[in-house]
Amino acid sequence: MKKNFSRRKILIYAFFLSIAKTMKAETRCIATPFQAIGPFYKEPKKKPNNDMTNNGKALGKKIKVYGQIFNKNCEPVKSARIDIWQANSLGKYNHEKDYSQSKLDKNFYGYLRLTSDNKGKYSFISIYPGSYRVSKHIVRTPHIHFKVTTSKKLLITQMYFSDDKNNKNDLLFNKTFNNNVLKAVLKKNINKNLLSCKFNIII
Repeated sequence: MKKNFSRRKILIYAFFLSIAKTMKAETRCIATPFQAIGPFYKEPKKKPNNDMTNNGKALGKKIKVYGQIFNKNCEPVKSARIDIWQANSLGKYNHEKDYSQSKLDKNFYGYLRLTSDNKGKYSFISIYPGSYRVSKHIVRTPHIHFKVTTSKKLLITQMYFSDDKNNKNDLLFNKTFNNNVLKAVLKKNINKNLLSCKFNIII
């Protein structure tokens, strides 16, 4: 009887240990996919706030992007440097190498640098980016670039918009493994003139 009882205890312990290991594995965060930095990155100028729209003067649909920076153990990463850049609402980058015929928006600089807070959080106000024309036959779907730098790691990636019909034709987006985590869902904000979306980054 004692042997059977001891064996039962061992089996129960092994069962709960396997559950604990599974739960621990499931709590690990999946790394955000890497994406190419592209030709239009440049060091952002220092800005007094996190508003890229020049107090709402920039052309296009205003959006708020917010989220957190986590490590692979799902722990918030504080003091991460976050460089952000994107095309304006007309599909033009504020960069000397953007030779497209799209027009610049004098009220939209398009480059920003943030630092995550003690909980790994960040947020900024921007506009919904226009589609960037690479060539006569190739057009990039709307996206926002992120470059996240910590004391030990560097990640370059891009955020896409889940409902944009151009996603299905974007080569870079579609060739990226696990690209669903790069999609953000725009929702109505308390401010009726502003849409918002959440984009967490795992580095």
